[in-house]
Amino acid sequence: MILIFFVINLAISIFNAWGCGRTWDSTKAKGGGAHFMNWMGAIMAASGFTWCYMVVFGFVATQIPYTSGEGAEAVTGPLLDPVALQAFADLGYLVIIFPILGSGLAITISSWRAFARRRTVGNGLVTGWNTFAQIHNTYNAVQAIPGVWSRLGDFFGGKSSSSSSDGKGKIVVILVALAVLGGVLTTYGIIQATRRSVLLNEAMRA
Repeated sequence: MILIFFVINLAISIFNAWGCGRTWDSTKAKGGGAHFMNWMGAIMAASGFTWCYMVVFGFVATQIPYTSGEGAEAVTGPLLDPVALQAFADLGYLVIIFPILGSGLAITISSWRAFARRRTVGNGLVTGWNTFAQIHNTYNAVQAIPGVWSRLGDFFGGKSSSSSSDGKGKIVVILVALAVLGGVLTTYGIIQATRRSVLLNEAMRA
């Protein structure tokens, strides 16, 4: 199931970044709401890519051996044991959920306005889906964030069996930061490559 969701999320993120790149220069020239919405799409794409990187990093980190302690107290286990893996997932969730909710709200409001101007079936379907997704994501966030915050407090506060005392806290933060960096750079790369392709096609037609 996670693989199917990974592929779908990756495809959607690529499509979002590609769509932003196709219209980036034109909306930038116009400014205003059109370019703002392009930024919202880019944020959504970067959040999706970040999640994909987190899945990959999380899987790889559970396969890499890690030794904590010294001498007779040395203990060898995975770089991310189950507790650290949960903290990694929780911290990553907090990092991406707020950009997703913010950009999703802007996209939903924009789709409402588009449907109010043109009441077509297509606009109605898009508006309905965006509204459902925003409500669903917001509801899940309200339900999940208290537990996520509590688990992270236990982990970084040293109350868990795998905590910052054995270096796992730093590893979790570094891996999340790398996932975010990967998501941002991947989005930027796709947008820039698409922009150049659009400019080249326009130059060839001129």
